[in-house]
Amino acid sequence: MSVQNYIKDNQAALCKLLQELVKIPTVNPPGENYTKIVELLEEKCKTLGMNTKVVKVTKRRAEQVISNVSTHPRLNLLARWDVGAEKTVHFNAHFDVVPVSGEWRFDDPFSGKIDGEWLYGRGSDDMKDAIAALLFAIQAVQESGSKPKFNIECSFTCDEETGGQLGAGYIVEKGLITSDYVVSCEGGSEMNIGNGHNGVLWCEIDVHGKAAHGSQPNKGINAFEKSAELVLALQRVKRDLKSPDRAFKLLDGSERFPTMNIGGTFRGTEGDKVNTVPAHLTFSIDRRVTPNEKLEFAELELREAIVGACDYYPDLKADVRAILRIEPCLTDPESPLARGFADAVRTVRFHQPRFKSTAGFTDLHYFVNTGLPGIGYGPKGEGGHAINERVYIPDLVKTSAIYATFMTRAEL
Repeated sequence: MSVQNYIKDNQAALCKLLQELVKIPTVNPPGENYTKIVELLEEKCKTLGMNTKVVKVTKRRAEQVISNVSTHPRLNLLARWDVGAEKTVHFNAHFDVVPVSGEWRFDDPFSGKIDGEWLYGRGSDDMKDAIAALLFAIQAVQESGSKPKFNIECSFTCDEETGGQLGAGYIVEKGLITSDYVVSCEGGSEMNIGNGHNGVLWCEIDVHGKAAHGSQPNKGINAFEKSAELVLALQRVKRDLKSPDRAFKLLDGSERFPTMNIGGTFRGTEGDKVNTVPAHLTFSIDRRVTPNEKLEFAELELREAIVGACDYYPDLKADVRAILRIEPCLTDPESPLARGFADAVRTVRFHQPRFKSTAGFTDLHYFVNTGLPGIGYGPKGEGGHAINERVYIPDLVKTSAIYATFMTRAEL
């Protein structure tokens, strides 16, 4: 039996595996149930005959990034199937999911319920579907009597949703990756294979005013009004990002521009009320960095614009605090890995795929920015980070078949 037929004939088992994963609410922040899902994934990998290693992030390292390590330890899982091949391919997927809000279909956001050709639940698209597809692909290779063309190394990592420093970043930092190539199991889908992603700069801007009674606002400095002046000044920076010389040319000839989103989060203080002059306000900036930019220059441009606004507007005082920096990355679509994976996609989907970097970011940069050739690819879903997140089951099946086909066909 071919690997494709095995996966197609055992679709129910693949969905059951994904349901098991979705039903564990690994919400981050704060980082819930990491131990539980790592134990389950280790059990699944051992059943497949893989050698496993649980990597616990040291308290000292974790405390550099998070404050709740004593109650929410950070864990990652490595698994390896060594077939004695010359080359090794590393597959990475994260198991954490974003928090839940809103009213969900089937009431429970972690139900894993199936309705028609869709499986619902937080993480069903981002990205426990890829974990299930990957593990089932390995099972299909084994059950069909096939042998991979390369050794298979996997990592199932935490904290991607908050930057990945303690997940993929940690295992790379510790030198635990022993592969020649890497497949990030997201960042591309259907006929698009990811060959990189945007970088990101997340900042919090603290605007300082002076408190006063609402009946005498002239005696204070209104931090809200000063924030509005700063936001207006930043609109010029935002407009400049659309200038033609900023464009990043994608392989299909289209253009992508850097972006800046202001005020994804904003807050005052607990002492604010209707009859007070607000003395402090904090808002966020999400600056996406295209692969033709340098992260450090993007940050310098932003900081200079804020300093310039503070010099221009009387009594405007603001501090900038970077809370996340991720470099953009771009990979070679002509590498043996890229060609081999494209052949697998073409074999399963019967059309020639294309390479395209993604506007979001994944953990791919941790690997490829150390020199590993890499690509990104996973199942097609909808509603990631939103209500009624779901994955399209026929595409889940095809993606698992693509992984298995790649494992058994690619000459690297």
